[in-house]
Amino acid sequence: MNPIGFGSIRTIPYDPFPRIEYEGRVERARRLMKEHTIDVLLVTAEHNLRYFVGEPSTTPQQTTRPRFLLILSSGEAVAVVPEGIDQFYRETTWVKNCRSWPSPNPKDEGVSALAGALRELLPEHARIGIELGAESRLGFPAGDFLRVADAIKPRRLVDASDPIFTPLRMIKSPLEVDRIRTVCGLVSEAFENLTSKLRLGMTEREVCRLFEAECFSRGVEKTSKIVGVSGRGGYTRPYGVPSDKFLSDGDLLFIDAGCLFDFYWSDFDRHFAFGAPDPHTQDAYQVVWDATEAGIAAAKPGIPVCNVWSAMSAVLNGSNNRGKATNIGRMGHSMGLWMPELPSVQPDDKTILKPGMIINIEPSTSYPSYFDGSPKLMLHEEVVVVTETGSQLLTSRASRTIPVVGK
Repeated sequence: MNPIGFGSIRTIPYDPFPRIEYEGRVERARRLMKEHTIDVLLVTAEHNLRYFVGEPSTTPQQTTRPRFLLILSSGEAVAVVPEGIDQFYRETTWVKNCRSWPSPNPKDEGVSALAGALRELLPEHARIGIELGAESRLGFPAGDFLRVADAIKPRRLVDASDPIFTPLRMIKSPLEVDRIRTVCGLVSEAFENLTSKLRLGMTEREVCRLFEAECFSRGVEKTSKIVGVSGRGGYTRPYGVPSDKFLSDGDLLFIDAGCLFDFYWSDFDRHFAFGAPDPHTQDAYQVVWDATEAGIAAAKPGIPVCNVWSAMSAVLNGSNNRGKATNIGRMGHSMGLWMPELPSVQPDDKTILKPGMIINIEPSTSYPSYFDGSPKLMLHEEVVVVTETGSQLLTSRASRTIPVVGK
């Protein structure tokens, strides 16, 4: 199947973030460093490198040719990067002070270069902040991390995720929100245009490939996560790779899409009924749609994110539907340069919502199948940005009723 020609793929132009955007991020990081008595910020993870430098490479996901950025309490930042990458940094980023080593070199992949820079630049009592906290990852092997820690003693590596990286990235700048709004809009258009192109007898994989083509034709740059699951009278899990299962009358297809534009994420889902949906599926869809509406309305500045969870939970558990709220673990999260990001929409998360925060509103319910009584799942997701007065949808709201696919 070739639903669109290669020539119809759209490229949306955009300007790179200006230097002042990165300078502001560094300045806010330094204020937090001072507050938490951290002498230097050691940035290693790909998403944090993108946040501070605009690093466009996916290489930090791997263990070959890692990059390191040192943000000192004052003065210019220092990059410790492989040879060749140093030239790229000097020519295309705001970071000009670069140190390098020949790479790849599995026996010493930047360990000596990084440890030497830290010993040279920092006093022996220094505290070095690095990504060690919740929902963080190091951008180099754990063994190399331990070797660096040993080589720089008595200087200490301490967690900077919770006190610095997470609160910094949690509040998006207007330019970041614009990137997320763009990709959410493109994916919304792709979903809206998909229904008219679907037919009974297509497979899950065919539908998801067609959806990806719709995304690329509109300007989405990557489709990094496409979940496609289906079942008669509903699906049983929200995760799975689309299969060659044929979609027939009575099936409900769930597509959960994670897409990228300039490395910023969208993440939300939509449903498609193949043939008229049964009464139980219709009821569950309506209840979760109403819970989503309650979550959107509850997302306001100055309230803890757990209040958003409570608003959705009240609708799910107080309804007259045949189902009940699920125990997936949360009913939403944030996103930005990664998906998902903190905070989580959970009953015990007291993070105060502030303007610029992105919240994925994601309630779900379980219900019995109309056909055999087996448990089924219904999950909705929309994306909002918290504003000064409330919240604003970045996705196009899902329809009140399930889109129906005919012959």
